[in-house]
Amino acid sequence: MSVDRLLFPRPETERVSVARQPVDATCPSCGSGDVARYPVANYLGPRMVVKCQDCFTHLSVTRPEPEDHWPAWRSPTRDWAPSRLG
Repeated sequence: MSVDRLLFPRPETERVSVARQPVDATCPSCGSGDVARYPVANYLGPRMVVKCQDCFTHLSVTRPEPEDHWPAWRSPTRDWAPSRLG
């Protein structure tokens, strides 16, 4: 883990936003080609979503990979197998 994922400088902008990366896909609900992949935080924890930007249909929700740098801090035990009880 690199140190840059542990340091959180004060934002330099009034609003904090995330870049949405365009994806080569078509929305199955509305047929739009405006589809993007970006990080979210939800009840499942940090996730990467691919969503239609017109109707907000979810095309996929996955766990982030290390190269996604999301979340900014990651537990060192994240990839450990669960312990057996008893």
